Amino acid sequence: MYKDITCEIVDKVAVLTLNLPKTRNAMSLTAMREMLDALNNAEEDPEVGAVMITGAGDKAFCSGFHLKEIPLDSEEVGVREHFRVAALWWHQLLHKIVRVRLPVLAAVNGVAAGGGFGITLASDMAVCADDARFVCAWHTIGIANDTATSYSLARIVGMRRAMELMLTNRTLYAEEARDWGVVNRVYPAASLKDKAFDIAKSLAQAPTHLQVMAKNRFHAGWTQPIEECTEYEIQNVLSSVQHPHFRPALLSFLQGNKADKPQVDFPE
Repeated sequence: MYKDITCEIVDKVAVLTLNLPKTRNAMSLTAMREMLDALNNAEEDPEVGAVMITGAGDKAFCSGFHLKEIPLDSEEVGVREHFRVAALWWHQLLHKIVRVRLPVLAAVNGVAAGGGFGITLASDMAVCADDARFVCAWHTIGIANDTATSYSLARIVGMRRAMELMLTNRTLYAEEARDWGVVNRVYPAASLKDKAFDIAKSLAQAPTHLQVMAKNRFHAGWTQPIEECTEYEIQNVLSSVQHPHFRPALLSFLQGNKADKPQVDFPE
């Protein structure tokens, strides 16, 4: 169905793989459109409970823009129009990762540069291989940062660290990426995708409607006054107690099942 990505649904997980290993999974315009289409389809599929995004091979998750698609032999206006179109698709894709009514896990194999870093930051959770590395890259090729990093990077790592990464363009390696909150866990490269899939499968089996409520609130509540934030929270509470999931879950707790039982397991 797709040319530059693959989509496979297994155990309620939609596994979306950027499939351009010859260019280190640089995101082509076709891949952007296909990834957006796959996310839309996953959201509408009642058999999908979570999304996992990764890259083909073991060298790169995503190395950012597909730079060879830039029409450098054209007039300046042609280059500008190329980026206008690319930005349209990139932004729609990033918006969808943040807004899709499913939990999204990034499984970062190898390098995540530029837009690949942006996808990692936009995902709800992320794990990476022990040889993964993250780099902003934009300034070294003469381009301003994008892919929602002005929204996500400082939120996740803090302003000082965000400025350090962007202004120095230094590489962030796996263990430090975990310490800074860019990823949740680090796994050996050989087992990364299996470990990530186990996490995604656990996410898919958890109550999706509650996950999405939390996801939406965390993104919006960041900029809202407490009065507005809590008003939306109570609306979510009232909605959740009318959901078929509520009564069995509450009765299970009242019958002795512990409330602190993890719903998602991180494999060792």
